[in-house]
Amino acid sequence: MLLTKGLLISEENVTNLEYIQRQIAIIVSFLAFVLLIILGISDFLLGMSSIVVAVKIGISFPFLAAYFLVSKYGKEQLAINILLFLAHVVICFNFLYNDGSNGPTIYAYFLILVVSSLLIRGWRKIAWFIVSLSFFFILFFGEAYGYLEVKGFYSSSQNLFIDHTITIVWISLFVVTVIHFFIKSYQNQSLLLHTIKQRQEESLTEVKILNDQKNKLIAILSHDLKNPIGMLHTTLGLVEKDAFEPGELEQILTNLKSQSFHLNKVLNNTLSWVMTELENSPVQLQQISLIKLTQEMKELMLMQATDKNQLIQLTVLGEDRSISLEINEIKIILKNLLDNAIKFAPVNSTICLNLEIEEERLSWKVCNQGVSISGVDQKKLFLFRARTSYGTKKEKGTGVGLPLCKKIADKIKFELKYSSSGEGHNCFKLSKHLS
Repeated sequence: MLLTKGLLISEENVTNLEYIQRQIAIIVSFLAFVLLIILGISDFLLGMSSIVVAVKIGISFPFLAAYFLVSKYGKEQLAINILLFLAHVVICFNFLYNDGSNGPTIYAYFLILVVSSLLIRGWRKIAWFIVSLSFFFILFFGEAYGYLEVKGFYSSSQNLFIDHTITIVWISLFVVTVIHFFIKSYQNQSLLLHTIKQRQEESLTEVKILNDQKNKLIAILSHDLKNPIGMLHTTLGLVEKDAFEPGELEQILTNLKSQSFHLNKVLNNTLSWVMTELENSPVQLQQISLIKLTQEMKELMLMQATDKNQLIQLTVLGEDRSISLEINEIKIILKNLLDNAIKFAPVNSTICLNLEIEEERLSWKVCNQGVSISGVDQKKLFLFRARTSYGTKKEKGTGVGLPLCKKIADKIKFELKYSSSGEGHNCFKLSKHLS
């Protein structure tokens, strides 16, 4: 809807040419009625022909009737065509009984051009132009060559001035009013089209954001499933080849069971976060022990680290606390940080998982041995862009894990940063000020 000078106009009406023309037809009908009455009265006061006065006042009422009919029933094209015909009748009498070309008839001709140009649609516009032009040409030609008898009623130049002045003033007001409404309607239309364009651009932006979000959510699900499924595939392949010593298979199956239990919890957390993102609902807080949460993440990744003879060393600084946190989101971030550490750390190395609990700050730090990340790559570390990378045992990475972790961390108002210890260790720290 569009609000213009206190009037509530529907978008459909503002952009509908028929509606605009109907409104102009209503205005023209009413103004023509008023104009004919005023011109009839002025002609009477100036002593003009009683025939002209009677014709002007008499034909003014069909214009008034057209005003009500168009307002209530529409049919503005039919009404305007009839009124144009009546206007030519008035002009004919005005020409013959009001000094012909010396009278104000010429002004009415241009008024008819304005009305027909604005209100008539299709081929009738051209037809009325030709008819009007021919009509006035015949009248002026007949007067000039003596074929028509034109009566003059101007007793003095003062009467001539008054009659022309009154006609010019009222016809000018008529034309200005009609054109003003048309321009105002066009401005409203332009404003509305601009508004619609903005809405379309906003909708396209929203669609793009939703599409990017969908791609990121698919990426994080794929990222979380990739390694566990790969490990399961490798283990089943070794079982099929009977590559295990007696007793090893039972141990591996026990580990797989434990791994699947933890993996199921992580996937539930991830799916819960995905649904939260898709529904744009608020993040859910849950009460949990910080040490218990961190130990759970260590156990989840233990089998993956054991496969590379790596050790996950858990260090806790500070006393345990039970606080409300965004558990699903934190588990997703810590799992990805540990997964990256295991992937890029050498075989037989140690992965450090540190939990630091302070009065006003909470932080986790995941560190691993390996080649330090260059300054150029650090600037692009958290940018969402698919890029292939390989771990120390040729584990394939997609490059989407860290950007997704950063996105999640920003949403829950955690800080995720990278640092290098300078001793061949890459560290990622997830922290937050506690209020």
